Amino acid sequence: MKTYTRLMAAATCVAMTGLAAQSAQANLIEAASWNGGGTQGNYAHAVGWQFTVNTDMYVTHLGVLDLGDAGLESEHTVGIFDAAGDLVVSTTIAAGLSGDLMTGSMIYDTVDIAALAKGETYYILADNWTTDDYAWGNAAVSFSDDIDWLNFSESTGASIFDDVLHPDGQNGNLGPGFMYRPAPAPGALALLALAGCCSTRRRRQT
Repeated sequence: MKTYTRLMAAATCVAMTGLAAQSAQANLIEAASWNGGGTQGNYAHAVGWQFTVNTDMYVTHLGVLDLGDAGLESEHTVGIFDAAGDLVVSTTIAAGLSGDLMTGSMIYDTVDIAALAKGETYYILADNWTTDDYAWGNAAVSFSDDIDWLNFSESTGASIFDDVLHPDGQNGNLGPGFMYRPAPAPGALALLALAGCCSTRRRRQT
């Protein structure tokens, strides 16, 4: 019994370590990316986009588009809000090349991990587009398969915390964006929990 218990405990530890390593090494996914082209411009209000999530996910980074010469002209406050307008996660990205991660034409900062739920609607906004450009147009922006773009979003003022509107517009726009990891499969977590329970039960019987 003791040998079996030790084997179960070892197997559980190995499985948990393997999942942790897999999670740590999993590639981050960009919710949206710029393909080039389209139209670029400035705006006095905070801008962004409304979307629905097709799978449970964890947001790890918030970012903004950086067109033209490398480096942002201004700092940008970026935030994701739920359908009720409640803030989910936010950060402020400093001017220049101060971001934690740069991919393509996006500059990202790491944020505290925030969960977005499958089937729910959210919107993302970033402020200060009077000098830096954002982009829009069908061919200009691509979205992850885990995201359904719904509408262009804009605040009624300069801040991301002002009232927001979601007018119809061209299908696809990008100023703010985010990176995420899909949530772990429930089956994998359930197997770990079962292995742990079996190990505990065997230990009590010895």
